[in-house]
Amino acid sequence: TIVFGEKNAGFDILYHNMKHGQIATKELAEFVRERAAIEETYSKSMSKLAKIASNGSPLGTFAPMWDVFRVSSDKLALCHLELMRKMNDLIRDINKYNEEQVKIHRKTKEEVIGTLESVQSLQVQNSHLQKAREGYHSKCVELERLRKEGVPQKELEKAELKSKKAAESFAGSIEKFNRAGRDFEQKMSESAQKFQDIEEAHLRQMKLLIKAYSHSIEDTHVQVGQVHEEFKQNVENIGIENLIQKFTDQKGTGKERPGENLYSDQASPEPTGWAAWPSTQSQSKDSLNLSRSSDPFLTAFRDPSPGRSPLPQDDPTKAWSSNLRSPHAPPGVEPTTFSFPAFSHSLASSELEPSVWSCKHIPPEDPFLDAFERLSRGPSPISLSTQESWPVAAAITEYINAYFRGGEHNCCLVKITGDLTMSFPAGIIRIFTTNPNAPVLSFRLVNISRVDHFLPNKKLLYSDPSQSDPDTKDFWFNMPALTLHLQREAELNPQASYYNVALLKYQASSQDPGRAPLLLSAECQRSGTVTRVSLDYHCCPATAPATQLTSVQVLLPLDHTATDLQCQPPASWNAEERRLLWKLAAADSVNVCFWVSGSGTLCASWQCLEVPRGPPPSLAVQFVGSGASLAGLDVELVGSRYRMSLVKKRFATGKYMAGCSL
Repeated sequence: TIVFGEKNAGFDILYHNMKHGQIATKELAEFVRERAAIEETYSKSMSKLAKIASNGSPLGTFAPMWDVFRVSSDKLALCHLELMRKMNDLIRDINKYNEEQVKIHRKTKEEVIGTLESVQSLQVQNSHLQKAREGYHSKCVELERLRKEGVPQKELEKAELKSKKAAESFAGSIEKFNRAGRDFEQKMSESAQKFQDIEEAHLRQMKLLIKAYSHSIEDTHVQVGQVHEEFKQNVENIGIENLIQKFTDQKGTGKERPGENLYSDQASPEPTGWAAWPSTQSQSKDSLNLSRSSDPFLTAFRDPSPGRSPLPQDDPTKAWSSNLRSPHAPPGVEPTTFSFPAFSHSLASSELEPSVWSCKHIPPEDPFLDAFERLSRGPSPISLSTQESWPVAAAITEYINAYFRGGEHNCCLVKITGDLTMSFPAGIIRIFTTNPNAPVLSFRLVNISRVDHFLPNKKLLYSDPSQSDPDTKDFWFNMPALTLHLQREAELNPQASYYNVALLKYQASSQDPGRAPLLLSAECQRSGTVTRVSLDYHCCPATAPATQLTSVQVLLPLDHTATDLQCQPPASWNAEERRLLWKLAAADSVNVCFWVSGSGTLCASWQCLEVPRGPPPSLAVQFVGSGASLAGLDVELVGSRYRMSLVKKRFATGKYMAGCSL
């Protein structure tokens, strides 16, 4: 309706709507400019408040508390000053977009000039058509009048000729109008599409700018929350006894009673410095030497490691019991039921798995091996400067557990357990200890919608449970606690160039086979004493391409009476553990060609002394991968004082099994 409209005004409406985009951009810049001015005013007010606190009376036992107010007010002033700077940066981005917008509009104006001419031509032809129709109508009325009046034949013929010419003129006007109309419709449709594309791009860009505005404010709110939390803890850490002791240390005139040792040349002791946070010397040796098992964070989670599975020992076909119906199950047949163990159990298993499930193939290298030994830019980890951004690195390590019901690769359960670790260069400890007001380190987890549970290290991290964005979650460090933790690590290993800090654990569960990097479908056929097992495997590119999976192995345990074994492709046989092992993506494997496409079939057949009566065997698959988070998780820093030098992502299998269907 806007395109064509009455009097063909649609083009004019769309063109001016495009121009209105420039007005909206300028108004947005003005709005952000006003917000920046408000933040600047607030920052100055907080600085003034900090000055008032610094001028507080030094008399009395309350005097040390003014330093807490001063530090907190100074930090709040810096928070709002930083937001003002971010607003100014955003204004520059908006102005840059406005300049690009002007160029796009000029180019578009040149491209749609033909449409404007077509609109004008159609309007002209429409005017001619109206005149021709009126002329034809008047000539027809005149001819009819003459016929009724019985005028001479010559005069009647003359009127008929005029009527005929008017009819021809009218017909010509109709043809020209229709031709102009077709040209108008074609060009107007093309122009309308251009206007729509421009408008959609404009709205997308404006939303991105608004999102940047929102994130800047959100980051500041997080920082303000950190400052308030520090203020609260500082106040709590200064007990009444501390204040009185501070007063007596500073104002005391001596511990000796009058008249005793009058001639001694030794109050009064020198005043000692006071800090808002207790120093490391004030900590008892017992608190410095707490065992890791006493930490509830480390007790709740035992890191999955080579040889240890994050899942319990139970048979998954029995232990996992929640409704999961196969898409191919016929009506009336009860669904096979599966479920995952409880969250706490699945992450705290302490039993070793049997050898068939062992993950000895997982390389035990430190995920931070390259983080600080091969920095892409900046100084070495030992020689950090307070004048530059400070590097940190992060690692996301995940273990995936999956069970595929026999014969159906699209009927599975997937559980991913992961942990986030951050690494700090050794030189940053000196910066933290010499600068008690070091900027708070904040980070944001993104793409978290698939994650079911988080368990952060509450000794080191704060978070805001009221965050409204379901796809992100912000955390920030308790900086004094982080500094103390790094100091302890340095005492234990003073020669290290960096130190790893465990931050949080998470878990994601799903019945979506698309969450599994390798889809499996196993079948078992029995004929008398002969058993044949086949496994179809297929990489899921959306989760992890075949090139990201390495050390892919398939394990098949056999009955102790199995003989006459045949495999395709060839597999290695472990007589002691009685299992077959296929290596599909290892450099030393003869079957590496079977992994080129990331899909294929494995087969094995054998004969037993007796007809097997137990359940069919299950196959275990092992692999490792890098460069992706199977849960889709990512991490980014908030603020500019720190920089992320590396984010390393790595995953490996826990229990990854395919049950056989008979």
